[in-house]
Amino acid sequence: MTKMMKGVSKQAPGYDQMAFIDLPVPEAKEDKVLIKVAYTGICGSDIHTFKGEYKNPTTPVVLGHEFSGEVVAVGEQVTKINVGDRVTSETTFYVCNECDYCKEKQYNLCPHRKGIGTQQNGSMANYVLAREESIHVLPDHLSYKGAAMSEPLACCVHAMYQKSQLELKDTIIIMGPGPIGLFLLQIAKEIGAFVIMTGITKDAHRLELAKKLGADVIVDTMTEDLAKVVTDVTNGYGVDKVYDASGAVPAVNASLPLIRK
Repeated sequence: MTKMMKGVSKQAPGYDQMAFIDLPVPEAKEDKVLIKVAYTGICGSDIHTFKGEYKNPTTPVVLGHEFSGEVVAVGEQVTKINVGDRVTSETTFYVCNECDYCKEKQYNLCPHRKGIGTQQNGSMANYVLAREESIHVLPDHLSYKGAAMSEPLACCVHAMYQKSQLELKDTIIIMGPGPIGLFLLQIAKEIGAFVIMTGITKDAHRLELAKKLGADVIVDTMTEDLAKVVTDVTNGYGVDKVYDASGAVPAVNASLPLIRK
């Protein structure tokens, strides 16, 4: 008898088109690992998918790609992950392993890539499949709840450590005090940078949280002059880097003149 589970599925393109469905528990074959989901996050892309604004998902598909859980089965090719391991996973489910991006281990850019929760059933279900290469075993001190946020945190680490090489001496702007912006803030303060965190009036409680997390200056761009703040803080030179976590085109455009020569 096929074992069944529940899942939150985007059934078709367009607004909503969501359903709470029964579907078979997937099997762990080859290099795949079956994980019993403990926690799953709701990404901004999941909200856009619900609204029909995100064109990437293949439908029908179970959403969710920020998760943690316990390994309950492994495929015959799996060598490093064991049943009982506490894990999280990157979002990559399949890549070609042949293109230049894959050869350079930039497999997130593979044109044939399939992602968990977008082209492959994701973590808003009782169980989820992941490839062994994408899986990370959790340290004992990290809770399942905290580990479910490791994927968005990894995106921020990628931006600050691997793409922009943030340095101790840097003065930066982080635009948008949502979860990604607040993750960026904590990484920046761990490195030692001076951080100006911006938001809009409705973000007041998040800006206050940013202050508690170490933001040196918080700015409501609807009531304060960000350019003047930057001029005052940098003695007119401008900031070293800007990280946009708002997704708002006007915010990005406003930040470009504030970057030093």
